Amino acid sequence: MTLFESLVALVILGLTAAGFLGALHATSRSTRSAAEWVQAVGQAEAAMEQTKLGPADDPPAADPLPPGVAPAVELRPWPGLRGVQQVTVTVTLPGGGAFVLHRLARSP
Repeated sequence: MTLFESLVALVILGLTAAGFLGALHATSRSTRSAAEWVQAVGQAEAAMEQTKLGPADDPPAADPLPPGVAPAVELRPWPGLRGVQQVTVTVTLPGGGAFVLHRLARSP
């Protein structure tokens, strides 16, 4: 094997390794993003259920929210139906994304 062949083999090996590292980096970023969205969905569903149940004497201890995650609950009467309201829960993520959950519930 000549020096030139060895250099070509090293370049091919380096390009292949760089491609695999790029793919692993993209997978890691996607996994982290998916974990944030799963947490946002969980927070939104927990806030929705707490709103549907109404105020409690002893609210359950909630998991602390990570920095930058801010849930907001909005209640509006549903037009045309007495005793029904639209509950909208919005969870804002640190990266700027938001998960919005809409449900109809009985008014307390």
